[in-house]
Amino acid sequence: MRITHSLPFLLPFAAWLATAQDPAPQPAVPTPRERALAQLRQLGWLAGTWVLQDGPLTTEEHWRPLQGTTLLGTSHTYDASRTRFFEYLRITLVGDQVAYVALPGGGVAATFRLARLADGVVEFEDPEHDHPQRIRYEKTDHGIKATTCQLDGSRAMVFDFKTR
Repeated sequence: MRITHSLPFLLPFAAWLATAQDPAPQPAVPTPRERALAQLRQLGWLAGTWVLQDGPLTTEEHWRPLQGTTLLGTSHTYDASRTRFFEYLRITLVGDQVAYVALPGGGVAATFRLARLADGVVEFEDPEHDHPQRIRYEKTDHGIKATTCQLDGSRAMVFDFKTR
């Protein structure tokens, strides 16, 4: 039979086949929601109370640590006689994306989508919003710097908050 003549060639192949293993499993590709949750976890440096003193005006921005899928925040500007401005803030998931949601004066929500996230820097944008269109937070040696502006950088307002 011809099979016996092929046997010397088949034995090494059979031995290799018996020892061959499946390649290492590839890590699962994260879903959009998993990526967004990982991005939220990178924003832990925002948690805390930040204070800006500008003459008689004090502005405090307070961010709670991430709980669930939201960092809750408030901003309160006041002087010795009264509150001048306040807003409710949150950084949360909107669908499968991270978004900054502001309710100035407790009114209608403005939603800004995450545009940039790097170590100690986060930017949110809404090109359809009148002003601001971009909100940026940057970690500094003494606190955080918040900047609001148009997408082209015009009409910039910088708030240099110190750690409380």
